[in-house]
Amino acid sequence: PLGCQTYVLSYLPMCCSTLPGRGEFGEVFLAKAKGAEDGEGEALVLVKSLQTRDEQLQLDFRREAEMFGKLNHANVVRLLGLCREAEPHYMVLEYVDLGDLKQFLRISKSKDESLKPHPLTIKHKVSICTQVALGMEHLSNGRFVHRDLAARNCLVSAQRQVKVSSLSLSKDVYNSEYYHFRQAWIPLRWMPPEAVLEDEFSTKSDVWSFGVLMWEVFTHGEMPYSLLADDEVLAGLQSGKTKLPHPEGCPSRLDKLMQRCWAPSPKDRPSFSELATALGDSPADSKA
Repeated sequence: PLGCQTYVLSYLPMCCSTLPGRGEFGEVFLAKAKGAEDGEGEALVLVKSLQTRDEQLQLDFRREAEMFGKLNHANVVRLLGLCREAEPHYMVLEYVDLGDLKQFLRISKSKDESLKPHPLTIKHKVSICTQVALGMEHLSNGRFVHRDLAARNCLVSAQRQVKVSSLSLSKDVYNSEYYHFRQAWIPLRWMPPEAVLEDEFSTKSDVWSFGVLMWEVFTHGEMPYSLLADDEVLAGLQSGKTKLPHPEGCPSRLDKLMQRCWAPSPKDRPSFSELATALGDSPADSKA
């Protein structure tokens, strides 16, 4: 909301706290801000700074700010403020307390009791996928294309609410999940052939990525095509012969839904509305 932007940001310089790391654009850190949420209290927020002269990255930063500034949905991370009066520019996003979905999925199957793992049932996994589909439906209804949908770019709250998050937030932490191709770092293992080879991004390329995200959820955060090198994945996309294996314990009707997301022709892939409906109709304990 425009009205609170300057109010939120005027408190940032004196309240900066933990520093999670660097994102694609610059530093990413947690801060305390007054008035960031409803009411006058302090709230933790996530701040991304733009500290680059790279024109493409500056364009991506503006595109991301525009996208999240126009979206308002329970399953999409909220942009709380934007500071562009002086450099570096800042983007202030809501903080979601359990971190990214990839980390959440990995911890859920951990044997390390100190991590306090929460085993995930099929019902939980379907709920995660449904929430992401609803968030992405909202994005696509706003005519926005995410371009980097993956478990690493979704956030999870303590209430198990899942939110589609900002692009490139996690490239520093998950740099092994990106591939250098034609002067750019791309999330190769989450992309359809037309996006990799022809630079054609659309809601239907996001749908392909969503299918890979579903696969991540049902494998507890495994790396797609983990036995293949990046060059082999690229060759497999070009030939159309590379397929992700059926996740153990995944009901076949959900596996079929993933397969529909990976239809070679974008027009044959379902919409996010169809996906959200199909997932919402899925029996939680179904094995069929």
